[in-house]
Amino acid sequence: MSYKNILFDLDGTLIDSAPGIEASFYTAYLKVYNKECPQIISTFIGPPIDQVLKAVNGETNLEITNRFVDTFKQHYDNEGYKKSKLYDDVESVLEVLLKNKLNIFIATNKRVKPTKLILEYLSLAKYFNDIYCPDILEEKFKNKTHLIAYILKTNLLKLSDTIMIGDTMHDGIAADENKLDFAFVEYGYGQYENSKYKLNNIKQIINIL
Repeated sequence: MSYKNILFDLDGTLIDSAPGIEASFYTAYLKVYNKECPQIISTFIGPPIDQVLKAVNGETNLEITNRFVDTFKQHYDNEGYKKSKLYDDVESVLEVLLKNKLNIFIATNKRVKPTKLILEYLSLAKYFNDIYCPDILEEKFKNKTHLIAYILKTNLLKLSDTIMIGDTMHDGIAADENKLDFAFVEYGYGQYENSKYKLNNIKQIINIL
């Protein structure tokens, strides 16, 4: 295999987290605004929840936004994350990668707590060398570019031996800015045109490694 290290995005790449995020968002909306959310938010999966809220109803009040985010987190960390589901063939692919002794990392914009909860709930934690989230350090990473740079530096990963796999423009840009090859999964939540590889099934990863 030409690559020795794989950086996986989580939401929209390995798992379908939309049902849990939607459930927690709608629950928080009802609690904070005392009315049902006026929009379907499936098209907003990916950005931070405060940005999703602003996109949905134009909210600019910081106090209300913070209360909404806290309410969302409380529900998601207790109930919402359990609605996450593996995409088809993910576990069998991870088994192959592990058998071939590749180094496998999670590089996600999701917080540490729900990331760990999901990996344990879906019995995936055993496949990964480590997981990296924006809040793993006291000072949060500003964006995914900085997160990936930290992963590369911390684990002494050679660029030519490493590939990033994700489903959004943010993943692709982060890979490009770190001079990494990028494989875009077309079944996720986003769009990106400038990837080296395009995958419509996770099993196709095996063919490019």
